[in-house]
Amino acid sequence: MVLAGVILGRFADEPLPASYLIRPLLVAAAIALVLGVLSQAAGRHAPAVAAGVALLVALPDPRVLIPAVGVLIGAEILRRRGWGSQSLTLVLVGAFFGAGLVRAIPVIELFPTGPEVAVDGPPMYVILLDGYPRLDSLADLGIDNQSFIDALNARGFDHYPDATSIHTQTNQTLLAMLTSETVSDEPVSVAERRAIRRRLVAPPGFVVIDPPVGDVTLGPGRHIDPGGLNDFEAELVGQSALSLVAPDWAWSLLLADLRDRLDRTLDLIEASDEPRIFAHLMAPHPPFLYGPGGSEDIPRWCWPNCGFGNTTIESLSVEIEPWVAGMAAQLEYLNTRLVGTIDNLLARHPEAVIVVFSDHGGRYSEGDLDEMHRTFLAARTPGYPGLFAAAPRPDTIIRTLLAAYP
Repeated sequence: MVLAGVILGRFADEPLPASYLIRPLLVAAAIALVLGVLSQAAGRHAPAVAAGVALLVALPDPRVLIPAVGVLIGAEILRRRGWGSQSLTLVLVGAFFGAGLVRAIPVIELFPTGPEVAVDGPPMYVILLDGYPRLDSLADLGIDNQSFIDALNARGFDHYPDATSIHTQTNQTLLAMLTSETVSDEPVSVAERRAIRRRLVAPPGFVVIDPPVGDVTLGPGRHIDPGGLNDFEAELVGQSALSLVAPDWAWSLLLADLRDRLDRTLDLIEASDEPRIFAHLMAPHPPFLYGPGGSEDIPRWCWPNCGFGNTTIESLSVEIEPWVAGMAAQLEYLNTRLVGTIDNLLARHPEAVIVVFSDHGGRYSEGDLDEMHRTFLAARTPGYPGLFAAAPRPDTIIRTLLAAYP
Protein backbone atom coordinates (compact mmCIF):
# COMPACT_ATOMS: atom_id res chain seq x y z
CA MET A 1 0.00 0.00 0.00
CA VAL A 2 2.91 2.35 0.69
CA LEU A 3 4.56 1.57 -2.63
CA ALA A 4 1.28 1.87 -4.51
CA GLY A 5 0.53 5.16 -2.77
CA VAL A 6 3.83 6.62 -3.97
CA ILE A 7 3.21 5.39 -7.53
CA LEU A 8 -0.35 6.71 -7.67
CA GLY A 9 0.69 10.07 -6.23
CA ARG A 10 3.45 10.50 -8.83
CA PHE A 11 1.08 9.37 -11.58
CA ALA A 12 -1.39 12.10 -10.61
CA ASP A 13 1.33 14.73 -11.04
CA GLU A 14 1.79 14.10 -14.78
CA PRO A 15 -0.47 13.71 -17.84
CA LEU A 16 0.11 10.00 -18.43
CA PRO A 17 -1.84 7.15 -20.05
CA ALA A 18 -3.48 4.71 -17.65
CA SER A 19 -1.37 1.87 -19.05
CA TYR A 20 1.69 3.44 -17.41
CA LEU A 21 0.39 2.27 -14.03
CA ILE A 22 0.37 -1.45 -14.79
CA ARG A 23 4.05 -2.40 -14.64
CA PRO A 24 4.98 -0.17 -11.67
CA LEU A 25 2.12 -1.58 -9.61
CA LEU A 26 3.08 -5.15 -10.52
CA VAL A 27 6.69 -4.48 -9.53
CA ALA A 28 5.46 -2.85 -6.33
CA ALA A 29 3.44 -5.96 -5.51
CA ALA A 30 6.52 -8.17 -5.96
CA ILE A 31 8.69 -5.90 -3.81
CA ALA A 32 5.96 -5.72 -1.17
CA LEU A 33 5.80 -9.51 -1.01
CA VAL A 34 9.53 -9.70 -0.32
CA LEU A 35 9.39 -6.92 2.29
CA GLY A 36 6.39 -8.54 3.94
CA VAL A 37 8.20 -11.83 4.34
CA LEU A 38 11.42 -10.25 5.62
CA SER A 39 9.62 -7.96 8.05
CA GLN A 40 8.15 -10.95 9.90
CA ALA A 41 11.44 -11.12 11.77
CA ALA A 42 10.34 -7.95 13.58
CA GLY A 43 7.44 -9.77 15.20
CA ARG A 44 4.75 -7.41 16.51
CA HIS A 45 6.52 -4.47 14.87
CA ALA A 46 6.34 -6.07 11.42
CA PRO A 47 3.73 -3.69 9.91
CA ALA A 48 5.64 -0.58 10.97
CA VAL A 49 8.98 -1.99 9.83
CA ALA A 50 7.58 -3.09 6.47
CA ALA A 51 5.93 0.29 5.88
CA GLY A 52 9.05 2.22 6.83
CA VAL A 53 11.34 0.13 4.63
CA ALA A 54 8.89 0.35 1.72
CA LEU A 55 8.91 4.13 1.95
CA LEU A 56 12.70 4.13 2.17
CA VAL A 57 12.89 2.03 -1.01
CA ALA A 58 10.36 4.05 -2.99
CA LEU A 59 10.99 7.59 -1.82
CA PRO A 60 14.16 8.17 0.26
CA ASP A 61 13.44 11.89 0.51
CA PRO A 62 14.08 13.20 4.04
CA ARG A 63 11.22 15.68 3.66
CA VAL A 64 8.83 12.73 3.33
CA LEU A 65 10.71 9.97 5.10
CA ILE A 66 11.38 11.68 8.43
CA PRO A 67 7.76 12.77 9.12
CA ALA A 68 6.43 9.38 7.94
CA VAL A 69 8.81 7.41 10.13
CA GLY A 70 7.94 9.72 13.01
CA VAL A 71 4.25 8.91 12.54
CA LEU A 72 4.96 5.18 12.42
CA ILE A 73 7.09 5.35 15.57
CA GLY A 74 4.36 7.35 17.26
CA ALA A 75 1.80 4.71 16.32
CA GLU A 76 4.00 2.01 17.83
CA ILE A 77 4.44 4.00 21.06
CA LEU A 78 0.67 4.45 21.34
CA ARG A 79 0.17 0.76 20.75
CA ARG A 80 2.64 -0.25 23.46
CA ARG A 81 0.97 2.10 25.94
CA GLY A 82 -2.37 0.56 25.22
CA TRP A 83 -3.79 3.55 23.36
CA GLY A 84 -3.98 1.78 20.07
CA SER A 85 -3.61 -1.56 18.41
CA GLN A 86 -1.46 -3.16 15.74
CA SER A 87 -4.09 -2.13 13.20
CA LEU A 88 -3.31 1.56 13.83
CA THR A 89 -0.24 1.30 11.60
CA LEU A 90 -2.34 -0.32 8.90
CA VAL A 91 -4.89 2.49 9.20
CA LEU A 92 -2.14 5.06 8.68
CA VAL A 93 -0.71 3.14 5.74
CA GLY A 94 -4.20 2.82 4.29
CA ALA A 95 -4.70 6.56 4.58
CA PHE A 96 -1.42 7.13 2.69
CA PHE A 97 -2.54 4.76 -0.06
CA GLY A 98 -5.98 6.33 -0.13
CA ALA A 99 -4.53 9.81 -0.60
CA GLY A 100 -2.64 8.64 -3.68
CA LEU A 101 -5.67 6.80 -5.02
CA VAL A 102 -7.99 9.78 -4.55
CA ARG A 103 -5.57 11.96 -6.51
CA ALA A 104 -5.05 9.42 -9.30
CA ILE A 105 -8.62 8.31 -10.03
CA PRO A 106 -9.84 11.62 -11.54
CA VAL A 107 -6.96 11.72 -14.06
CA ILE A 108 -7.08 8.08 -15.20
CA GLU A 109 -8.21 7.93 -18.82
CA LEU A 110 -9.08 4.77 -20.72
CA PHE A 111 -8.95 5.21 -24.49
CA PRO A 112 -10.60 2.60 -26.70
CA THR A 113 -8.69 0.93 -29.48
CA GLY A 114 -9.57 2.67 -32.71
CA PRO A 115 -11.24 0.83 -35.58
CA GLU A 116 -9.21 -0.47 -38.48
CA VAL A 117 -9.67 1.96 -41.36
CA ALA A 118 -9.39 0.71 -44.93
CA VAL A 119 -6.92 2.79 -46.94
CA ASP A 120 -5.88 2.93 -50.56
CA GLY A 121 -2.75 4.22 -52.20
CA PRO A 122 0.91 3.54 -51.55
CA PRO A 123 2.32 2.51 -48.15
CA MET A 124 2.94 5.58 -46.04
CA TYR A 125 5.53 6.01 -43.27
CA VAL A 126 5.64 9.19 -41.23
CA ILE A 127 8.66 9.17 -38.89
CA LEU A 128 9.01 11.84 -36.22
CA LEU A 129 12.57 12.22 -34.96
CA ASP A 130 12.13 14.19 -31.77
CA GLY A 131 14.35 17.26 -31.59
CA TYR A 132 16.29 16.59 -34.80
CA PRO A 133 18.06 19.91 -35.57
CA ARG A 134 17.89 21.57 -38.97
CA LEU A 135 20.91 21.39 -41.26
CA ASP A 136 21.92 25.03 -40.74
CA SER A 137 21.50 24.73 -36.96
CA LEU A 138 23.87 21.77 -36.91
CA ALA A 139 26.35 23.68 -39.08
CA ASP A 140 26.25 26.57 -36.61
CA LEU A 141 27.24 24.08 -33.91
CA GLY A 142 30.06 22.65 -36.03
CA ILE A 143 28.25 19.43 -37.05
CA ASP A 144 28.28 18.55 -40.76
CA ASN A 145 25.12 16.59 -41.56
CA GLN A 146 25.21 17.00 -45.34
CA SER A 147 26.09 13.35 -45.99
CA PHE A 148 22.75 12.31 -44.46
CA ILE A 149 20.89 14.75 -46.69
CA ASP A 150 22.78 13.43 -49.71
CA ALA A 151 21.85 9.85 -48.78
CA LEU A 152 18.18 10.82 -48.59
CA ASN A 153 18.32 12.72 -51.88
CA ALA A 154 19.82 9.66 -53.55
CA ARG A 155 16.76 7.70 -52.43
CA GLY A 156 14.26 10.12 -53.92
CA PHE A 157 13.72 12.43 -50.97
CA ASP A 158 13.20 16.17 -51.14
CA HIS A 159 14.95 18.04 -48.37
CA TYR A 160 13.33 21.23 -47.09
CA PRO A 161 16.17 23.35 -45.66
CA ASP A 162 13.83 26.09 -44.40
CA ALA A 163 11.48 23.83 -42.44
CA THR A 164 10.05 25.57 -39.38
CA SER A 165 7.70 24.73 -36.54
CA ILE A 166 5.25 27.17 -35.01
CA HIS A 167 5.88 25.51 -31.63
CA THR A 168 8.93 24.52 -29.61
CA GLN A 169 7.25 21.83 -27.50
CA THR A 170 6.40 18.35 -28.76
CA ASN A 171 2.87 18.14 -27.40
CA GLN A 172 1.94 21.53 -28.87
CA THR A 173 3.39 20.56 -32.26
CA LEU A 174 1.46 17.28 -32.24
CA LEU A 175 -1.75 19.08 -31.32
CA ALA A 176 -1.39 21.42 -34.30
CA MET A 177 -0.42 18.53 -36.56
CA LEU A 178 -3.20 16.12 -35.62
CA THR A 179 -6.12 18.45 -34.86
CA SER A 180 -5.28 21.79 -36.55
CA GLU A 181 -5.57 23.42 -33.12
CA THR A 182 -2.86 25.82 -32.04
CA VAL A 183 -2.02 27.07 -28.58
CA SER A 184 0.33 29.72 -27.28
CA ASP A 185 3.98 28.76 -27.65
CA GLU A 186 4.60 29.14 -23.95
CA PRO A 187 5.29 26.69 -21.12
CA VAL A 188 2.03 25.16 -19.97
CA SER A 189 0.80 23.77 -16.67
CA VAL A 190 0.21 20.10 -15.91
CA ALA A 191 -3.54 20.64 -16.34
CA GLU A 192 -3.00 22.23 -19.76
CA ARG A 193 -0.61 19.45 -20.81
CA ARG A 194 -3.21 16.90 -19.73
CA ALA A 195 -5.88 18.70 -21.75
CA ILE A 196 -3.59 18.67 -24.80
CA ARG A 197 -2.86 14.97 -24.45
CA ARG A 198 -6.57 14.17 -24.34
CA ARG A 199 -6.92 15.73 -27.80
CA LEU A 200 -4.02 13.84 -29.39
CA VAL A 201 -5.52 11.18 -31.65
CA ALA A 202 -3.96 8.88 -34.20
CA PRO A 203 -4.11 10.13 -37.82
CA PRO A 204 -6.84 8.41 -39.88
CA GLY A 205 -5.76 4.98 -41.07
CA PHE A 206 -2.37 5.13 -39.32
CA VAL A 207 -1.00 2.66 -36.82
CA VAL A 208 1.05 4.46 -34.17
CA ILE A 209 4.37 3.60 -32.56
CA ASP A 210 4.66 5.91 -29.55
CA PRO A 211 7.83 7.13 -27.83
CA PRO A 212 8.48 6.29 -24.16
CA VAL A 213 7.12 9.67 -23.08
CA GLY A 214 3.67 9.71 -21.52
CA ASP A 215 2.39 13.18 -22.27
CA VAL A 216 2.93 12.81 -26.04
CA THR A 217 1.47 9.33 -26.50
CA LEU A 218 -1.52 9.41 -28.80
CA GLY A 219 -4.97 8.46 -27.59
CA PRO A 220 -7.68 6.57 -29.49
CA GLY A 221 -6.24 4.54 -32.34
CA ARG A 222 -4.29 1.41 -33.11
CA HIS A 223 -0.83 1.14 -31.55
CA ILE A 224 2.25 -1.04 -31.81
CA ASP A 225 4.22 -1.18 -28.57
CA PRO A 226 8.00 -1.60 -28.95
CA GLY A 227 8.27 -2.30 -25.20
CA GLY A 228 10.84 -1.02 -22.74
CA LEU A 229 10.82 1.50 -19.93
CA ASN A 230 8.94 4.78 -20.22
CA ASP A 231 9.64 8.16 -18.68
CA PHE A 232 7.32 7.55 -15.71
CA GLU A 233 9.14 4.34 -14.82
CA ALA A 234 12.49 6.09 -15.24
CA GLU A 235 11.27 8.80 -12.87
CA LEU A 236 10.20 6.23 -10.28
CA VAL A 237 13.62 4.58 -10.49
CA GLY A 238 15.27 7.99 -10.25
CA GLN A 239 13.48 8.91 -7.04
CA SER A 240 14.00 5.47 -5.48
CA ALA A 241 16.79 4.22 -3.24
CA LEU A 242 18.43 2.62 -6.28
CA SER A 243 19.41 6.05 -7.62
CA LEU A 244 21.16 6.78 -4.31
CA VAL A 245 22.90 3.43 -3.94
CA ALA A 246 23.94 2.82 -7.56
CA PRO A 247 23.07 5.80 -9.78
CA ASP A 248 25.63 5.04 -12.51
CA TRP A 249 24.51 1.43 -12.77
CA ALA A 250 20.84 2.45 -12.93
CA TRP A 251 21.71 5.07 -15.57
CA SER A 252 23.54 2.54 -17.74
CA LEU A 253 20.56 0.16 -17.56
CA LEU A 254 18.19 2.96 -18.53
CA LEU A 255 20.28 3.93 -21.55
CA ALA A 256 20.65 0.31 -22.63
CA ASP A 257 16.87 -0.04 -22.55
CA LEU A 258 16.41 3.15 -24.60
CA ARG A 259 18.94 1.92 -27.16
CA ASP A 260 17.05 -1.35 -27.46
CA ARG A 261 13.77 0.49 -27.86
CA LEU A 262 15.18 2.65 -30.65
CA ASP A 263 16.33 -0.43 -32.56
CA ARG A 264 13.08 -2.29 -31.92
CA THR A 265 11.06 0.66 -33.21
CA LEU A 266 13.00 0.80 -36.45
CA ASP A 267 12.73 -2.98 -36.78
CA LEU A 268 8.96 -2.74 -36.35
CA ILE A 269 8.73 -0.07 -39.04
CA GLU A 270 10.68 -2.27 -41.45
CA ALA A 271 8.77 -5.48 -40.75
CA SER A 272 5.22 -4.20 -40.38
CA ASP A 273 2.65 -4.93 -43.08
CA GLU A 274 0.50 -2.01 -41.97
CA PRO A 275 -0.27 0.33 -44.88
CA ARG A 276 0.30 3.49 -42.84
CA ILE A 277 2.59 3.98 -39.86
CA PHE A 278 3.16 7.03 -37.70
CA ALA A 279 6.29 6.38 -35.64
CA HIS A 280 7.57 8.79 -33.02
CA LEU A 281 11.20 8.17 -32.02
CA MET A 282 12.66 10.01 -29.06
CA ALA A 283 16.12 10.14 -30.68
CA PRO A 284 18.07 12.32 -31.22
CA HIS A 285 16.47 14.11 -28.25
CA PRO A 286 18.58 13.73 -25.08
CA PRO A 287 19.44 11.65 -23.19
CA PHE A 288 22.07 10.84 -25.79
CA LEU A 289 22.46 7.11 -26.24
CA TYR A 290 25.80 6.84 -28.01
CA GLY A 291 29.23 8.36 -27.78
CA PRO A 292 31.82 8.82 -30.55
CA GLY A 293 32.24 5.72 -32.68
CA GLY A 294 29.12 4.13 -31.23
CA SER A 295 30.47 4.04 -27.66
CA GLU A 296 27.89 3.17 -25.01
CA ASP A 297 29.85 4.79 -22.18
CA ILE A 298 27.67 7.87 -21.70
CA PRO A 299 28.24 10.30 -18.81
CA ARG A 300 25.41 10.77 -16.35
CA TRP A 301 24.77 14.50 -16.53
CA CYS A 302 21.84 15.49 -14.35
CA TRP A 303 19.78 12.32 -13.91
CA PRO A 304 18.03 11.55 -11.58
CA ASN A 305 17.49 15.27 -10.99
CA CYS A 306 16.20 15.74 -14.53
CA GLY A 307 14.15 13.63 -16.90
CA PHE A 308 13.46 12.91 -20.56
CA GLY A 309 12.10 16.39 -21.22
CA ASN A 310 15.38 18.20 -20.63
CA THR A 311 17.30 19.27 -23.72
CA THR A 312 19.06 22.57 -23.01
CA ILE A 313 22.56 22.88 -21.64
CA GLU A 314 21.09 24.92 -18.81
CA SER A 315 18.62 22.23 -17.74
CA LEU A 316 21.15 19.43 -18.26
CA SER A 317 23.84 21.34 -16.31
CA VAL A 318 26.52 20.86 -18.99
CA GLU A 319 28.64 23.06 -21.22
CA ILE A 320 27.96 23.38 -24.93
CA GLU A 321 30.94 21.22 -26.00
CA PRO A 322 29.75 17.92 -24.49
CA TRP A 323 26.22 18.62 -25.74
CA VAL A 324 27.48 19.10 -29.31
CA ALA A 325 29.66 15.99 -29.05
CA GLY A 326 26.68 14.00 -27.77
CA MET A 327 24.41 15.20 -30.57
CA ALA A 328 27.04 14.45 -33.22
CA ALA A 329 27.51 10.90 -31.92
CA GLN A 330 23.75 10.38 -31.63
CA LEU A 331 23.24 11.47 -35.25
CA GLU A 332 26.11 9.30 -36.44
CA TYR A 333 24.30 6.20 -35.21
CA LEU A 334 20.74 7.34 -35.91
CA ASN A 335 21.44 8.46 -39.49
CA THR A 336 23.10 5.18 -40.42
CA ARG A 337 20.35 3.13 -38.82
CA LEU A 338 17.61 5.21 -40.40
CA VAL A 339 19.05 4.99 -43.91
CA GLY A 340 19.19 1.21 -43.49
CA THR A 341 15.52 1.18 -42.47
CA ILE A 342 14.58 3.28 -45.49
CA ASP A 343 16.49 0.96 -47.82
CA ASN A 344 14.65 -2.04 -46.40
CA LEU A 345 11.30 -0.30 -46.80
CA LEU A 346 12.01 0.65 -50.40
CA ALA A 347 13.16 -2.89 -51.18
CA ARG A 348 9.71 -4.10 -50.11
CA HIS A 349 7.69 -1.10 -51.28
CA PRO A 350 9.40 0.90 -54.06
CA GLU A 351 6.34 3.16 -54.25
CA ALA A 352 6.37 4.02 -50.53
CA VAL A 353 5.71 7.53 -49.26
CA ILE A 354 8.18 8.32 -46.47
CA VAL A 355 8.32 11.51 -44.43
CA VAL A 356 11.09 12.11 -41.90
CA PHE A 357 10.71 15.23 -39.76
CA SER A 358 11.25 16.78 -36.36
CA ASP A 359 8.80 18.52 -34.07
CA HIS A 360 11.19 21.23 -32.90
CA GLY A 361 14.86 22.10 -33.13
CA GLY A 362 17.61 20.72 -30.97
CA ARG A 363 16.72 23.20 -28.19
CA TYR A 364 20.33 23.25 -27.09
CA SER A 365 20.07 26.57 -25.24
CA GLU A 366 17.33 28.58 -23.60
CA GLY A 367 18.91 31.68 -25.15
CA ASP A 368 18.39 30.59 -28.78
CA LEU A 369 14.64 30.64 -29.36
CA ASP A 370 15.08 30.86 -33.13
CA GLU A 371 16.93 27.54 -33.23
CA MET A 372 14.13 25.88 -31.28
CA HIS A 373 11.74 26.64 -34.16
CA ARG A 374 14.02 25.29 -36.90
CA THR A 375 12.95 21.75 -37.78
CA PHE A 376 14.12 18.96 -40.02
CA LEU A 377 11.97 17.83 -42.93
CA ALA A 378 12.73 15.44 -45.77
CA ALA A 379 10.07 13.58 -47.72
CA ARG A 380 9.79 11.02 -50.47
CA THR A 381 6.46 11.75 -52.16
CA PRO A 382 6.22 9.86 -55.49
CA GLY A 383 4.19 11.77 -58.04
CA TYR A 384 4.29 14.95 -55.97
CA PRO A 385 7.82 16.39 -55.94
CA GLY A 386 8.25 19.25 -53.49
CA LEU A 387 4.89 18.46 -51.91
CA PHE A 388 5.57 20.50 -48.76
CA ALA A 389 7.38 23.42 -50.42
CA ALA A 390 4.53 25.86 -49.82
CA ALA A 391 4.43 25.22 -46.06
CA PRO A 392 7.34 23.08 -44.78
CA ARG A 393 6.01 22.82 -41.23
CA PRO A 394 5.12 19.85 -39.01
CA ASP A 395 1.52 20.97 -38.61
CA THR A 396 0.85 20.68 -42.36
CA ILE A 397 2.29 17.19 -42.92
CA ILE A 398 -0.68 14.91 -42.25
CA ARG A 399 -3.26 17.14 -43.95
CA THR A 400 -1.04 17.58 -47.02
CA LEU A 401 -0.31 13.85 -47.26
CA LEU A 402 -3.95 12.84 -46.98
CA ALA A 403 -4.94 15.40 -49.61
CA ALA A 404 -2.32 14.08 -52.04
CA TYR A 405 -2.86 10.39 -51.25
CA PRO A 406 -6.51 10.06 -50.13
